[in-house]
Amino acid sequence: MYNIKIITNFYSPMEGYTMKWKTMMTACLAGILAVSVLAGCGSEKKDDAKKPLRVATNATFVPFEFKENDQSKEYQGFEMDLLRAIAKEMGRDVEINNIAFSGIIPILQQGDMDIAAAGMTVTKERAQKVNFSAPFYESKLVVLTPNDSGIDSADAIAGKQVAVQIGTTGAQYAENQGYTVKQFDNNSDVIMELQVGGSPVAILDKPVADYFLTQDGKGKFKVIDIPNTKSEYLAFAFNKKDTELMNHVNDAMAKLKEKGEFQKLYKKWFNTDMPDLPKSGEDALK
Repeated sequence: MYNIKIITNFYSPMEGYTMKWKTMMTACLAGILAVSVLAGCGSEKKDDAKKPLRVATNATFVPFEFKENDQSKEYQGFEMDLLRAIAKEMGRDVEINNIAFSGIIPILQQGDMDIAAAGMTVTKERAQKVNFSAPFYESKLVVLTPNDSGIDSADAIAGKQVAVQIGTTGAQYAENQGYTVKQFDNNSDVIMELQVGGSPVAILDKPVADYFLTQDGKGKFKVIDIPNTKSEYLAFAFNKKDTELMNHVNDAMAKLKEKGEFQKLYKKWFNTDMPDLPKSGEDALK
């Protein structure tokens, strides 16, 4: 009898070639897929750079952003003009959305808007939530009151009801001083509160008060300085993660200054020359 061993596990040269071919094809397909993904990411970034800037504003901050009336679709003001000039320099359009001031930082954090153009003051508290561009305006807080209110200094505010806009540095200052505060959604309502006699005094930004004195408040209201308060800076705000867009906006703004376009806009709205301003949001907090 013959002892016959049947070998079932044998290696075929053709099987080796097949395995090598499958391995090579798998590697090639993986490479093609990776390239496709990278290409898709690149085109997505390019597409984003062409999309309109989604802008959040609160169009009640004269003379920075406002409408002539409720029916008007045109946003006017220094900040609106500056924003459009920046967007043009960047080769982009703007899509302006008018929302409550108190909702602007949350909507930036959610990523539903690209930039806030709302006369926002640079503060350390806000800088923990959003990034700020280089400032475009230097401001300060003042008291606005009727000429016949009997209030002639900031010290005379004690015991009076103070009208402020919710979420602003004016509201924060009034609360820190222990004043009785009545808060409103926008500056227009704050000023209306004074006009109808609801509150005898308001605390708000100087350019807003000064502009009101040239319009409906002329000869009827006065502005009183608040001693021992620092200058404040207004700037555009961005999502913390979007430093690239912030840098592009800063670069565009710097180019506008070099061309003299920034100065023209500043002169148009404030009838004075542009002052020296901090070069960044970080510098504004120093």
